[in-house]
Amino acid sequence: MAAPMEVAVCTDSAAQLWSCVVWELHSGANLLTYRGGQAGPRGLALLNGEYLLAAQLGKNYISAWELQRKDQLQQKIMCPGPVTCLTTSPNGLYVLAGIAESIYLWEVSTGNLLVILSRHYQDVSCLQFTGDSSHFLSGGKDCLVLAWGLCR
Repeated sequence: MAAPMEVAVCTDSAAQLWSCVVWELHSGANLLTYRGGQAGPRGLALLNGEYLLAAQLGKNYISAWELQRKDQLQQKIMCPGPVTCLTTSPNGLYVLAGIAESIYLWEVSTGNLLVILSRHYQDVSCLQFTGDSSHFLSGGKDCLVLAWGLCR
């Protein structure tokens, strides 16, 4: 078994050759590239250490790549509008996406859309779960930061 290494997963909306890239931190070597569009800012998320999710800049879908696959098959998750921000819960049970003024919450195990939350007056610009996955925060261009609780 190989020793663990520190890597950085990055995106560049101007990149023509890749959507996401994995860099080895100590040497600066490019380890992997994921092709298929241009991922926007605050649009990368790691799901359970198994999938890399990328919200495509100005597009109405999220790209998903299985990390253990050699052929890097890109899957698309269709959304009702362009995704402005994306995150996953630390326990791997939920995916959150900001689409316009709304927050979309999906359950990973079933793929079901659980709820659409609309409390922001302008586009949602950032989303973040708490460490125990019990709550999440949303920030918008309306200068509001809202705290949300997930029911058990």
